[in-house]
Amino acid sequence: KIKTMNNYREHINELNKNLKAFPEPEEVFSPKQPWLKDHFLPCVSIDLAELNPEWKGTKLHMINPIEPYEGYIGDETMQYHNEYTSPNWLAFRLDENNHYEFLGNEGYFLRSPINRKFLEDNGFLKYLEEHAKESFEIYARKKKKFQEGEEDYKEGAFENSYFGLYLDSLGGEIEGGNWVESSEIPSAFTLDIDNDWNIAITHNGNPFYQIASVAGYSYSTGADAVIMLYEPVSRIVLFSYDFS
Repeated sequence: KIKTMNNYREHINELNKNLKAFPEPEEVFSPKQPWLKDHFLPCVSIDLAELNPEWKGTKLHMINPIEPYEGYIGDETMQYHNEYTSPNWLAFRLDENNHYEFLGNEGYFLRSPINRKFLEDNGFLKYLEEHAKESFEIYARKKKKFQEGEEDYKEGAFENSYFGLYLDSLGGEIEGGNWVESSEIPSAFTLDIDNDWNIAITHNGNPFYQIASVAGYSYSTGADAVIMLYEPVSRIVLFSYDFS
């Protein structure tokens, strides 16, 4: 049985051997799904030895989605959802090379080619593409600044009492927020909340653990908090998004 460590930490402002900022898409996404790089921006790769020595060598990736422009990701693509996706929820399986393989359908993403006619017919394409362009440009500027020198990046980065420079939190118990009740969790998973607002999320009876959170707009555009959870038996990584 894997023992978890509940050493909750906030304001991750320093990197170490277990934390790598701005990883390349090839380090993050399955080569079988090259289109994932069109929908997500890689923020930080985390070797889980940072939280639990028994997880050493398992690397998860905090990623920020380009969508939504408005509402929740997946709101307009219900016909392409499956047991691993729903509005504001999506899941990956971590492969043997620590790459993410998306467990949903590409059509889940509104900007995927399969939805182009829908976007054109409803006048959404221009606005969604403008939003995506802005998101990629902000991210590229921040990544370039970081690559030019971490100390200069730190000096120019946005910081306040709530946000961390690289991550807002690491580890700890699953914390509640608007994301918990944003929409129904995908059917592959079970979410339980007791009277004290203790949250448990499971897959086939196996618990998910809180890994990290970050504000999407710390890296580009995005949610107030990107929530990343992990279930080590199935190696499923589950994401949801909190908006104030």
